Amino acid sequence: MRLRPAAVPSVDPVPAPADGGLLDREQAALDAEREIAVDAEALARAIALLSTEVEALGNRAARLEQTGQPQAEWLLARFHSHRLESPDLSGPSSQALAARNQALAARARAVEMARVLLESSASALEEHRAGLARDAAELERLEAAAEEARRAESARRQEEQARARREAQAVAERARNAAAARPAAVPVLAEQRRAEPAEPAGPARARAATQPLGKISAPIAVDSGRNGTRIPIQTQVDLSSDSNVFTGFSTNLSEGGVFVATHNLLPVGTPVDLTFTLPGRSRITVKGEVRWTREIDDRVPELFPGVGVRFLELGPEAGEALHRFVAEREPLFYPD
Repeated sequence: MRLRPAAVPSVDPVPAPADGGLLDREQAALDAEREIAVDAEALARAIALLSTEVEALGNRAARLEQTGQPQAEWLLARFHSHRLESPDLSGPSSQALAARNQALAARARAVEMARVLLESSASALEEHRAGLARDAAELERLEAAAEEARRAESARRQEEQARARREAQAVAERARNAAAARPAAVPVLAEQRRAEPAEPAGPARARAATQPLGKISAPIAVDSGRNGTRIPIQTQVDLSSDSNVFTGFSTNLSEGGVFVATHNLLPVGTPVDLTFTLPGRSRITVKGEVRWTREIDDRVPELFPGVGVRFLELGPEAGEALHRFVAEREPLFYPD
């Protein structure tokens, strides 16, 4: 009996790709096992038939030997040599079963590892989603605060202009009333009054009162410590020290220093160089020193972590720009 070629799985020297072919190879192995089982059963039947024929021929040779035929004994031995036992497939089957169990155990471990990785990634995804939602909400809050500050500044300027117009109208009205109530003077007194220097009219005073002040000089020195009116401002701040260079953003500013919101907290006393831009003005570079720090506190998440920096060296232009900026803005709070 000849076995079918498909019953023996071929060995492919080229490894299968990692992303495909595994299920096909498993199916091919199962098909080969089924075919081997069928062939083993057919072989067992053929061996049983051969054994039956050997038994029948051996019985005939034995009877012939009993009649005294000398060659019958030789034929009987020849017939017994044709006996064949069915192959024992329990060894290969046991080995295949053990290998399959090991493979299943390895696959189970791989599935468990994959499940752990997926759960970890899913947890990280939820954390990032929650963090992104918080950051988005904070961005909306900052945008709303910026818009509210812009509207408040616009309303303040409009109110100042309206107040200036009302004051000018009141001055002009008082001047007209004074002129109407003044009695007619005698010619000599009139001549004396014409000889006196003319007094500026009310509207002229009102216009002078509404004109901007002259150029303000920068402070000569900045007091050490946290002094002066603090003004809310949101602008990018580039901050560098001997060992760090990073970017944060300011939340409030005074002529004496600035708070820089950042996760990079420097030790108190660290000298730093700051560069930032005031609204509507050129960039300012100033040397400073870290005076205090604020770490992350989950109990008050609305407070940004960062460092409070005191200005140490202000050039004339930078000092003047800071002075004018603070003078033109509404303070964050009024110190006692």
